Amino acid sequence: MTALEKLVLIGNFPPDRQESMARFTRLLADGFTARSLPVETWAPRPHFTRLVREYRYGGLPKYLGYLDKFVAFPREIRRRLRNAVPGTVFHVTDHANAVYAPLFAGRPLLVTVHDLLQIRSALGEFPQNRIGRSGRRYQAWILRHLSRLHLAVCVSQKTQNDLVRLAALAPAAAPVVHSSLNYPYSPMPPDEAAPLLARALARRHAARPSRYLIAVGGAQWYKNRDGLLKIFAALRRRSAAGRSLLHVGPAFDAAQDELIARHGLAPHIIRTDGLDNEELRAAYSLADALVFPSWEEGFGWPVAEAQACGCPVFATGRAPMTEVGGDAARYFDPADPESAAALIDGTLSVSVDQLRESSRLHARRWAPAPMFDAYENLYRRLLHSA
Repeated sequence: MTALEKLVLIGNFPPDRQESMARFTRLLADGFTARSLPVETWAPRPHFTRLVREYRYGGLPKYLGYLDKFVAFPREIRRRLRNAVPGTVFHVTDHANAVYAPLFAGRPLLVTVHDLLQIRSALGEFPQNRIGRSGRRYQAWILRHLSRLHLAVCVSQKTQNDLVRLAALAPAAAPVVHSSLNYPYSPMPPDEAAPLLARALARRHAARPSRYLIAVGGAQWYKNRDGLLKIFAALRRRSAAGRSLLHVGPAFDAAQDELIARHGLAPHIIRTDGLDNEELRAAYSLADALVFPSWEEGFGWPVAEAQACGCPVFATGRAPMTEVGGDAARYFDPADPESAAALIDGTLSVSVDQLRESSRLHARRWAPAPMFDAYENLYRRLLHSA
């Protein structure tokens, strides 16, 4: 049997700024380097996109990016493969790059599948997220390659269910390896957290609120920021002197700004998108609770992060949020803001010490070691079967 000698991670095109995928790739690289396994990361580099002043995922820059990703990079992969040493395993860290899989034919390869939201959108499963003709063809191309994989690792049971259903893979070919925390989040003492968060918010010319709920997430449709604002508005109606909302993520869009104005929420919302890991740890540690009303997710890292900091979690009552939060979180219907507000208000009006402790204890399952062990076992299995 060939020994595991090297790991090559196939990462994303840096100008696309897919932060969660970059974090996952770095997590694997750092973790296996710490285990004394040599690691390389291969990723497309900007060549054609240098012809435009500013890259964006749209118009001409997008298609120049396609040339970098799907013409130049495959040539680079073929060249590098000629020098690959025996015992090398290749790991595509983002399922959207499963289109590279044929380049690794006959070599040990696995792909991590995070979610199938774009593929499901392209198939019409989410009318609120319509995909254009070229986007549908692109997602069909990805799905076709996913369906031909020998090993596709899923980050949650929910993702596995979707992959088995849509790609017709056998469950044995799509094992679940839960994502771990990508930073050692833990409760931060208030006397450390308060000044750290205050300094971070001062950069945004905002003061640290004395009591607040926290929300963390991007601007994607499935993050349900409209629902978040409606839940917060319902909470304010229940208690005019209630908590503020600290939103960690991109600026709200025009429709969301109108919703904020209509409900008079502007004085009670602090938004920032520039927190580093320690600042985010401080924000979770001081928050009364995380509110996470996503319609869909692949895993839901903020749920695990918040719980690791001892922050109570209120989330959508469907997988994978229920899979990640377990019995330590409280769940609501994101389509019913009033009942969600009643749940949050009612729970936080009594002692939440037990909920904080159960959150912290539950989050132990997201320690990195089990994830690394699972992947290393799969790498060795691939080499054994090669």
